Amino acid sequence: MFEPARHPPALLVRVADLWQRLYLDKQDALIAATLVTTDLARLGAPPAILAQAARVIEDNIRHIEVCGRVLDAVGAQARPPAPETTRSNLGRGESIDTRCARALVTGFTVTQALAAAGFAAARSLAREPFVAWGFTELLRDESRHGTFGAQAAGWVIRDWSSAERQALWPDCVARMEAVERRLGGPLPRAANGNGRGAHPAERQAEALGIVSPEVTCAAVVSAIPRWVLPHLQSLGIMPQPLARPAFVH
Repeated sequence: MFEPARHPPALLVRVADLWQRLYLDKQDALIAATLVTTDLARLGAPPAILAQAARVIEDNIRHIEVCGRVLDAVGAQARPPAPETTRSNLGRGESIDTRCARALVTGFTVTQALAAAGFAAARSLAREPFVAWGFTELLRDESRHGTFGAQAAGWVIRDWSSAERQALWPDCVARMEAVERRLGGPLPRAANGNGRGAHPAERQAEALGIVSPEVTCAAVVSAIPRWVLPHLQSLGIMPQPLARPAFVH
């Protein structure tokens, strides 16, 4: 059982801030998954894809609960997002298939795969069992969500031309860059992966899942050629010859 008294109050505040951000991210992901599922149903997606989409919704509901449990354990209260501040305007002005494909590719195939890499990095350093459990719960589903995005997008764009598919590429690059900036990047190449804390206080933070931008960015950037680009290439979204964002080292 997590014992807050074993950790400095200032460190617990940092942990609470981290999981509050994750809590809001999961609220956002739940809204996005619900909207995408609705669009897939309107487009007449096969039952197998709709079942996967429903599983993603269930996963995100559980992720919200996990984040809330971690927050409660560190003595913080989850703060829900204000109405109309997340993805309520997703895809306005676009056709159903375009907005659905864009959401599946950028929000799931790209973002969820990168999020999984970040969770894996944090879990690998977390030594507090309850915090490690939280990251494990998120990681287990997040990697599957990226695959769902690619599979569902493949159905949505099955009749799209090569030009229509490749038109999604700039949005994918923008999303990858946005994820890296949010994590504190882009970082010099020499810094990637060398951000392990040497100071005892930094090690203590890592034990509670708070890792440096160097560690997280390195994990996320390495996931791009391993997981994201192969999916995008299989969907015909990446221009030929193989193009890579400037921050892929």
